[in-house]
Amino acid sequence: MTVDVFGTDALRGAVLEAWRASPTRLREDANTEEDHARGYYRDRVLVELAQNAADAATRAGVAGRLLLRVATTDEGTAVLVAANTGAPLDAAGVASMASLRASAKRDAGAGTVGRFGVGFAAVRAVADEVTVCSTSGAVRFSLADTREAVGRTAAQEAAQGRAALADEVRRRDGSLPALRLPWPTEGRPPSGYDTAVVLELRDAPALDEVRSLLADVDDLLLLALPGLVEVLVDVEGERPRRLADVHDRWDVLTAGGEVPLGVVADRPVEQRTARAWRVTWALPRVPEDAPGGTVPRVVHAPTPTDEPCSLPAVLVATLPLDPSRRHVVPGPLTDEVLARAGEAYAELVGRLAAAGQDAAALVPTGLAAGAIDAALREHALAALVRTPLLVPASPDDDLVPPLRATVVRDLSDGPAVTALGAVVAGLVRVPPSGTAALRALGVEERTLAEVVDELPTGGDVDWTALYDALDAAAQDATAREGLAALPVPLVDGRVVRGPRGVVLLDDDVAGLAPATLDALRSWGLRVADPAVVRPLLARLGAQRLDAAGLLAHPALRAAVLGQADDDDLEHADEVTAAVLDVVAAAGAVPPDAAVWLGLLTLDAADGEPAPAHGLVLPGGAAARLLDDRVLAPVAADAVERWGRDVLAAVGVRDDLVVTTVPDVVAGVADDDGDDPAALAAASLDGWEQYVADLADVLGPGTYCGDVAAVADLDAVDDACWPALLAHVAGTPALRAALVTPVRGEGAAATGPSYTAWWLRTRADLPVPEVFALPGARGLPAALVPPAPDLLHGLDATVLRALGGIGSLAEVPPDRWAVLLERLGPVGTRVPLDVAGHVWRAWARGAGPQEPPATVVALVGPGVAQVVDDAAVADDPRWWQRATSDVPVVPVPGADGSDAGAARTVADLLDLPLASDGTDADVGGGDPEEVPDALLALLPDAPTVWWRHDDLRVGGEPVDWWVQGAGADARMHAVHVAGLAAALAWATGRWASRGAVAALLGDPDDGDAALDLVIG
Repeated sequence: MTVDVFGTDALRGAVLEAWRASPTRLREDANTEEDHARGYYRDRVLVELAQNAADAATRAGVAGRLLLRVATTDEGTAVLVAANTGAPLDAAGVASMASLRASAKRDAGAGTVGRFGVGFAAVRAVADEVTVCSTSGAVRFSLADTREAVGRTAAQEAAQGRAALADEVRRRDGSLPALRLPWPTEGRPPSGYDTAVVLELRDAPALDEVRSLLADVDDLLLLALPGLVEVLVDVEGERPRRLADVHDRWDVLTAGGEVPLGVVADRPVEQRTARAWRVTWALPRVPEDAPGGTVPRVVHAPTPTDEPCSLPAVLVATLPLDPSRRHVVPGPLTDEVLARAGEAYAELVGRLAAAGQDAAALVPTGLAAGAIDAALREHALAALVRTPLLVPASPDDDLVPPLRATVVRDLSDGPAVTALGAVVAGLVRVPPSGTAALRALGVEERTLAEVVDELPTGGDVDWTALYDALDAAAQDATAREGLAALPVPLVDGRVVRGPRGVVLLDDDVAGLAPATLDALRSWGLRVADPAVVRPLLARLGAQRLDAAGLLAHPALRAAVLGQADDDDLEHADEVTAAVLDVVAAAGAVPPDAAVWLGLLTLDAADGEPAPAHGLVLPGGAAARLLDDRVLAPVAADAVERWGRDVLAAVGVRDDLVVTTVPDVVAGVADDDGDDPAALAAASLDGWEQYVADLADVLGPGTYCGDVAAVADLDAVDDACWPALLAHVAGTPALRAALVTPVRGEGAAATGPSYTAWWLRTRADLPVPEVFALPGARGLPAALVPPAPDLLHGLDATVLRALGGIGSLAEVPPDRWAVLLERLGPVGTRVPLDVAGHVWRAWARGAGPQEPPATVVALVGPGVAQVVDDAAVADDPRWWQRATSDVPVVPVPGADGSDAGAARTVADLLDLPLASDGTDADVGGGDPEEVPDALLALLPDAPTVWWRHDDLRVGGEPVDWWVQGAGADARMHAVHVAGLAAALAWATGRWASRGAVAALLGDPDDGDAALDLVIG
C-alpha cells in the first residue's frame, strides 16, 4: 500500500467537498485550468518546469541543475522527465500544485521566481497524467482518476436528489481540472537529482511540441533563471546537449536591491512583501549576425514575456506581470524597476566601453517598440549620458560621458579628429555607424567650421601635425568649407584665420631681393611661414606661387596701378624695382598681366618718366617703325640693369606687340576701368568707334570673344608705312591680328579685325576702300581700282584684309554704297559689261548692307542706266518690258529653274518683282505648228505656237511670251527670233536659244543641232 506522505487524501476530500457543495466551483476550476493550459501557458511548459527547478535550488541554497529528457516507457508511452536538484517536494508544495493562485513560494524570500502558483498548470498543455517524484515522496495527477472520483461523487449527490454536480460533469464532457486532485504514488527521481516531474505526453502532437521546445532551449534559460547553472537536454534518438558556463559566452551585469514600501502599495496583498528587485542584462560576446549572437527582443520577467525590447541585450527583471505572465503590469513598481534597469544597462555599456567595445552600437536609436520599451529606453538614455563610454579623439584622454562630449558633424573619425582632439576638449571619435547613437545621447554636434573657428591662434600648437592630419579629410568639399577659417602662421609671426589669400612661396622666389620681399608684404601679401607649409593649405585656397604666379597676384597688380596714378616718383621707383625683380625671376609674364605691367613707371632716355608701354628699346623693330616723338627710347641704364627681355616683358616695345581685348561685345566699349579688358581697350586708338562699327556689321550686343589687335598703330612714323605693312604681314602674331576676322556668336556675317579696321579707316593711307587684287580678272576698272603702290608686294590674304577683292561677290556689304557711287548719278548710262558684273554679284547673294539709293537697271533693249527705282525681273521674259518708265533689274541665272533667285535679289535691294500687280495673261494669235525638225530635238516642246502681229503683256509690247512650261506651254511670238526665245524658255533651254534660232532659220544646221542636243 502506497504511503500518503503529503496528505493528499485530505486535499482531495476538501476539493471534492467544495465541488459537491458548489458545482459552480468545479466549473470555475476547470475553466481556469483550461485557460492556463491552452491559453496563457500553452507554450511555456519547459520554462515553467525550469522556473520551479531554479526556485527549488535557490531555496536549498545549492547550484541548480536541470535534466530535460524525452524517453519512451516499456509500455510505449512517450514521457518528458524534468529532474532538478534543490529542495525536495514537501506537503506545502503539493498543496500549492493542487491549488490555483496560491503559491507556496510566497514567503520564500529573494531569489525565487514563482509568485502566482499557477505555472505548474502549463503541464496540462501536453499531458493528462503527471507524476512528481522526489526524495521525500511522490504524487501524481491523473485526468482519468479525476473523472472517476468526480463521477463517483456526482452519482452520490444524484442519489440524494442533488443532480447539479452530475449535470455540470456531463456538460463538461470529460474536461475536468486534473491538477486539483493529487494522489499518492511511488517513484524516485533520477540519480543525482532531488525532484523529477514526469509527464506522460498525450499524443504525437504533444511529443512534437515538446521536441520543438527542447530544440529551442539555449543560454537564455540560464540567464533568465540564475538559480540554474546547468541544463542537460536528452532527447531520445538525439545527441545530449549540455548548457553551462553561460558567463563565458555572455557579458552579464546583475544589480539588485529593495524598492521603497510605497512602490508596492498598489500590488496584490501577497505581492506586497516582495520588495526585492533584481535586474540582469546580458550581451553575447559574438556579433549579432554570428551564430549564437542573436538576442531575443523581448523583456524577461524572468521568463519571456510578449513585451518587446529594442535594446540589443537580454533583460531579465523582476517586473510585475499580469496573470498570463505575458505582459508587464504598469504602475509604480514597474516604473521603479525599469529605472533601475536603465541604470544597470548604462553600467554594462560603460564597462564594455572601458574594455574597448563600440558603445555606440549599444545605444538605443530609432522608434520604441512599445510602452515598456519606450520607458526603458528613456531611463537607459538618461543614465548613458552620464556614463563615460565615448572614445576620446585624443588617445591620451579617458572615456568621455556624452554630457561632456562634442562631435564634429563633418568629421566622424580618423586622423583629423585625433589631431583636433589635442586642442578641442571633449571631442570624441564616432564610428560610421554611430551617428544616430550620438544624436540619441544628445551629444553636442558641431560643424567643422565651428570647431575650427575656436582653434587657438597662439600657444603650443603643432600646426604641421594638425595640417597633415586634416589633409585627408579635406578631400571632401564639405570638409574644405569647414576648414575655411583654419589658422595659418605667417612668416612675420602673425597668425591669420583662413588659408584663402595666404601665399605659399616656391623655391624660385627665394632669390628675390630682400627689398622685393619687404615690398610684397607691404602690398598686403600674407606669406605663410615656410616651416608650416603643407599641401592642405593649398587645397584650402592658399596660393602656391612661383615668381610667375606672383605676377598674377592682385596685390602686385594693385601696387602697379596705384603707382601709375600717384605722383610720388620715389614710390613708383620702388614698385618698379620690385616688380621687375619678380619678372626677372619668372622669365615670362602671364598674358593677363601684360596690360597692367605696361603701366610701370620707367625713365625715358631724356630722363622723363613714362609708362613702360610708352617706351621703346633702342635698336628694335619698334624703334625703327614708330615715331620717337610718340614713343620715346627707354633710358640706357634701365636696359643695362634689367636687360632687354625683362623690359620687353613689362611692355617696353622691342617689336610691335599684339594686345588682346577679352570678351568683346559689339557696341559696348568697356575702356573705363582697371580690369584687363578696360586697360587693353584703353591702350588701343579708336576702340570705341571700332566696337560701334562691329555692331553695325554683327548686330548690337553680339558676343565676339577675344579680339587681338596690333597696338601703337597711331604712333607709326609716316615714312615707315610700307615697311610696317610688310613687317606685319611677315610676322605671324601680327599677321594673325590683321587677317583674322571677328566672328560674332550666332551671327552669320564676320567683322574686320581691329588692325584691318584701323588701317582702312584711321591710318589716312592712300588706299581705296575697295580695290582689285593683283591678277583679278573681269573686274571693271570703273568700279574697282587696282591696288595702290603702297601695298605692293603684300600677299592676297593681307590685301583682302585691307579691302582687296577678286570679284564683286567678295565686296563686303558695307562697301557696296561706295561702289555704286562710282557709277555716277541717276540717269548715267552704264556699260553692259559693268552692269553685268553688278547683276551677277547680286544674283550670287552679294550686295549692300542696307537698300541702296540707286541701282543699275535695264531701261530698254541692251541699255543699262543708274536709276533710283526699278523692278526685279522674275525671269528673262520680263527683260522685254524694260523701259525708262519701268526699269528692270535682270537676275542672271533666273531661268526658271530657281524660282527664289529673283525674290532674293528683290529682298536684297528692297524692290518689287516685275510680275507684282501685272496681268500676264495673253490671248489670241494664229496657231502654227512647230517645225518637226525642232520637235525631234526638243521632244518636250509644245507642237503649236501662236503668231501675233502685235503682242502685249500688261500693256507693254513684247516679242514673245510663254504661259506654262513643257509640252503644255502656250507660246506666243511676233517673229521667228521671238519663237526661238519662247521655245528655249518653254523647254528649260534658255542658254541654247541661239541654237534654236539658227535651226528655225536652217533646219540642216548641224552645229546648232549639236549645241542644242549636248546642252
